[in-house]
Amino acid sequence: MVTLRKRRPTSAIAAIATIATITGFAGCGGTSAAPGLLPPGIIGSVLPPIPAVIGPIRLHVEYPDSLQRITSSDSNFVFGSIGTGDATLIVNGYFVDVNPNGSFLAYLPVPPPETGDTASYLLVARRGSQVDTLRHPFLVPERAFEGAADAPWIDPASLEDHAIRWALPGDELAVTVRATPGAEVWLDAGNRRLSMTETEQTGTYRLAMPAESFYRIACAPEDCNWAATADSLRLGVSVVVGNATARGAVVLPLRILSPAELPVAELREPDDPAGGADGVINARPAPFGPYRWLFPDHTRVTLDGREGNRWRVRLAPGLVAWVAEEDLEVLPAGSLPARSDVGDLRFEVRPDRIVMRTWLAAAVPVAVTEPDSHIIELTLFGATGATNRIREGAGGRLIERIEWEQLPGDRYRLRIHLVERVWGYRTSWAPRDDGGVELRFEIRRPPSIDPMVPLRGRRIAIDPGHPAAGAHGPTGYYEGDANLEIGRILAKLVRQSGGEPVLIRDDTLPVGLYERTQRAIEAEADVFVSIHNNALPDGVQPVGREGTSTYHYHPHSHGLAEAVQDGMLASMRLRDLGVYWGDLAVTRMSWMPSILTEGAFMMIPAHEAALKTPEFQERYARGVLAGIEGFFRQTAEEAQLQP
Repeated sequence: MVTLRKRRPTSAIAAIATIATITGFAGCGGTSAAPGLLPPGIIGSVLPPIPAVIGPIRLHVEYPDSLQRITSSDSNFVFGSIGTGDATLIVNGYFVDVNPNGSFLAYLPVPPPETGDTASYLLVARRGSQVDTLRHPFLVPERAFEGAADAPWIDPASLEDHAIRWALPGDELAVTVRATPGAEVWLDAGNRRLSMTETEQTGTYRLAMPAESFYRIACAPEDCNWAATADSLRLGVSVVVGNATARGAVVLPLRILSPAELPVAELREPDDPAGGADGVINARPAPFGPYRWLFPDHTRVTLDGREGNRWRVRLAPGLVAWVAEEDLEVLPAGSLPARSDVGDLRFEVRPDRIVMRTWLAAAVPVAVTEPDSHIIELTLFGATGATNRIREGAGGRLIERIEWEQLPGDRYRLRIHLVERVWGYRTSWAPRDDGGVELRFEIRRPPSIDPMVPLRGRRIAIDPGHPAAGAHGPTGYYEGDANLEIGRILAKLVRQSGGEPVLIRDDTLPVGLYERTQRAIEAEADVFVSIHNNALPDGVQPVGREGTSTYHYHPHSHGLAEAVQDGMLASMRLRDLGVYWGDLAVTRMSWMPSILTEGAFMMIPAHEAALKTPEFQERYARGVLAGIEGFFRQTAEEAQLQP
């Protein structure tokens, strides 16, 4: 996929274009095809040649690891090395190309399991009369339970105890079981027998009804207490095929919540020494999936549902957020929900930020959005506007105007129009002696930039991604090591360009994700760039999907992502996979433009070999540097046009 991007200002394009001269593409040893013959998204790749390795045959499979379970049941990739580039290789009867350094990457049908769910790749390497073999075992995806063909059956996994559920009376409650396709399936609840319907997925049966109705049918009065943490509803399952019946039981822990007396919780960031802390609780629009809200620590919320260790937060009528159990503490019964008037607002203009303060009765949920590069909005849930005055701050006219409005569902929205672009922001709560709280909202201002030397005096946080985790290449080269070498070179180039590099990791020890961003904040960095190299999930043909991409999360980071993507493309000359919005821990950091680069692919033999060379590592680093310089230069040009 190719992402179309806005044209850079002339100076930014010129800065990126100079990379071709700096890195000396003509001397790389690669060969470029004629432009008309190139696949879409490729800019005449000129990777350094893979070095030749001649030695003894040593068969090694890097992926999948021995007895590792893969997730694809059709076809999948396997890669590794045979130790020498002058031998041939056959894997499960298929001839596989061997690179000059002995590495290989193949995309092959997943073989059937030999015993249980264990399958294997048989590798046969041959050089003249020398032959070596390796049988490499791995696990195929677990197969769904299938009973005997001539008798009714129920998949035991579908009868396992369900996670605890808290629900409002009208919430839909569904029970699903897997059983013999085409059978009659009944759910025995209390003294009622309820028919289950087979879904479009053959052999899957479902019954759904309002939670309160289900509770009243399935829960005997003497066994159930509406105020309990949860009542265990015991449901019988009958599967009938002809004259034969299979029976099972489902236990469904359920609590029905009273809409008039909903529980209240306080969001609290868990203590995570390994991962670090950022003072933010992430929330999702569904129990699982991407994060879309970043609530400050100590926010008070109303709960109106629960599914296992995921809790549903009521923000406004028809709008909910889901929070992990570890991120909240349920307060004692009778605790008051978060409600507050929003009084007068005070803005203070500082050299590096604009600070807004206001006093509230409670720490209500706050969401921040960026409709435009010069506009930022706060939405306070459970809040009523009582704002008579807004002090816009002295010392410079950096606020164009401020508006507030009352929205349905007790939502107060504040819209701040800025003269400068939004560089970052953060929100926090502070307790007050009178029992209330102070909301502090900080909007970071763009740094002062010299358009002739854009990095002069600027602090650049460089984060070599991993460990922990990280990908490996066919010969075993670890992504974390490649990222560190690139990061060190980038740090040197930033210093040579007049900037101050902040190298988040300069050794091989693991660093937590939030610890990385916190180090950048504490160092007062201007931007944050996390260096990575990519891999693909199981079941994806890797050839033709390799290339360069850049990720961002907040709108104020998008310009940096675009500029760095352009810089890397001009320098490394790989396929343009585009700029992505990505729900990644380091890009969610909101205090500065924050991006994550995926310059090349560890699993592609030619990419792995290139990433081992200082020349290509420098090309990666110079591409990132050019993008950062272009972004700063564009920011400086924009500032010069301001009144």
